[in-house]
Amino acid sequence: MGIKTHEIAFDFDGVVADTFRLFVQIAKQDFDVDIDYEEITEYDFMRVVKLETRYVAEIFETLTHRIHELGLLPNTGASEVLTKIGRNTPPLSVVTARPVKEPVERWFEKHIPALAPASVRVTATGVSTAKLEILKSQGTEFFVEDRLDTCHLLAAEGITPIIYDQPWNRTSHPFTVVRSWEEIASLIDWDEAM
Repeated sequence: MGIKTHEIAFDFDGVVADTFRLFVQIAKQDFDVDIDYEEITEYDFMRVVKLETRYVAEIFETLTHRIHELGLLPNTGASEVLTKIGRNTPPLSVVTARPVKEPVERWFEKHIPALAPASVRVTATGVSTAKLEILKSQGTEFFVEDRLDTCHLLAAEGITPIIYDQPWNRTSHPFTVVRSWEEIASLIDWDEAM
């Protein structure tokens, strides 16, 4: 694709960080509920996961406000690729539907320390549909996302979505799919970035 580093932005949960695997882990550890990650075939996973609403609310509260304190890890290869992008084109843009950005900023400081805090711009929109205006205002041309509904919304407005493969986005769609951060790196024009 030859994407320039200043043209691309990233979703956080499910793309940069392995949030949903941590959700599965917390459900097992705190509530003794086994969830098969590969069976989470809908983004609105409550349709396919049998877990009481109060447990889901408690897990989401923890994941929203305390991710920097938990064992939430970057997806394999994310640290290296994001650090390289952040060094070449600060600030690296991360746009999340989370309601608050501070825990994500603290998570970056803890889990990707080679990426200076000043070289990461985290924007918390509160809802996934609000990502569009943020990305347009930043001049983003490509967005790596795991939620198909958001991808369709962005594509309709001229932003090229790149799907980060997850069990909930494997239905038919017209978008480029990446299965790893190595594949993301292969789409970037690193010669331009140097």
